[in-house]
Parts: sequence; C-alpha cells; structure tokens
Amino acid sequence: MRRIFVIICVLISILSFSQGKVELLNKGNEYFQEEDFEKAEEYYKKSLEVDNQYYKANLNTGHSLFRQAFSLIQEEDTTGLKECLESSELFYRSSLEVTTNKNEKSESLYNLGNAHLLSQNLEESIESYKKSLRLVPENMNAKHNLALAQYLLNKKQKNQENQEDSKQEDKEKKKDQNQEDKQKEKEEKKESLSKEEIEQILNALEREEKEVQEDLQKKKIIGGNKLLKDW
Repeated sequence: MRRIFVIICVLISILSFSQGKVELLNKGNEYFQEEDFEKAEEYYKKSLEVDNQYYKANLNTGHSLFRQAFSLIQEEDTTGLKECLESSELFYRSSLEVTTNKNEKSESLYNLGNAHLLSQNLEESIESYKKSLRLVPENMNAKHNLALAQYLLNKKQKNQENQEDSKQEDKEKKKDQNQEDKQKEKEEKKESLSKEEIEQILNALEREEKEVQEDLQKKKIIGGNKLLKDW
C-alpha cells in the first residue's frame, strides 16, 4: 500500500511539473500573439527555469528575441540588434540540441538560418537552410530563404571583386594618405548589405511570420479550451 502511495505521489509531481512549464509557455504565447515580445521572452524563460530541456520553450525564446530584433533595426540600434540576434541564435541552437525529432531539428535549423540571415552572416545562413532541407526537403520557406541568401552572397562577392579591381586601379592614382583613408571607409561601407537588401530580407521573414501566426491561430481554435496545449 505504501509503495502504491509513493508511486501516486511521484506521478502527481511529474504531472504538476509538466503542467507548470506548459502553462508558462502558453502564457508566453499569448504575449507573443499580442506582439509583446519582451513579455513573451520573460515567460518562455520562466518555462525553461522549470525544464531547461523543453524544446518549445527554447525555440520560442529564440522567436521572441528574433522578433525584438525587427524593432531594433527600425530604431537603428546596431549594438542592441547584435546582442539580440546572438541570444536568439543561442536559444535556437539549444532547441536543436535538446530534441531528436527530425521535424523539430529542421525547424530549429531553419530559424537559426533566419537569425544568421538577419545578422548578414550569409554563409552560415545558407548552411543552416541546407541542413534543414536535408531533414525536411518539402520546407518551402527554407527553399525560398536559401535562394535569397545565395543571391545576396553572390551579389556581395561580385561587389567585393569590383572593389578589389577598383582598389588596384586607384593605387596608381593616389597621391596622399587622406585619399587612401577615404577609400577604405568607402570599401567598409560597401561590405554591408544595402537598406534595400535588408528590406528584402525583412519582407521575406515577415511574410513567413504571418503564415506562422495564422497557423498558430488555427491550432488555438482547434484546441478549444485545452489550456495545456503547447504550440
């Protein structure tokens, strides 16, 4: 009898543990849908305090940080943007490490690719998209973003080649150090993606985010009043 009582206590403890992390995740999801991404991040991290191996909480923390990066771009806060995207990448990597599910790994890699893309780390984003597609080849969003990242990388490499040619020609014409400093500043400026290219990335990611939100809304409707349905 005592043994049965102990087993029941353990089961109740496990159930409470599971409910706690899911309830916190769902609260974060509510804030996420309201576009309060900082508050969403707070609740996702609380869920991780209960279970740091929880895939959805790791992934959604990455999502909330990634969405905060959008507003930082508009505010032109480059320091905050860098920190936000680095943190986002960290949680996407964590979500990748805590699951063995093929679809979940593919989703983590796809979102990691998005974070790399917004960070303008084009080679890394291409690699992440490719890994995601090896696991789930039918992911159309990953295919589209892979094509975009490859296009931007090719364009960037051509610009760099043109700069090298221009630099070689200008060496023969330069007469003083001031001209050389101005040329260096010009080249450094050209290495970053243009505003139009960044806008292109943002538009692509926002379209996909809209699809995700619509999918979450459908799941919420289907789930009805099931409070412990994690997305």
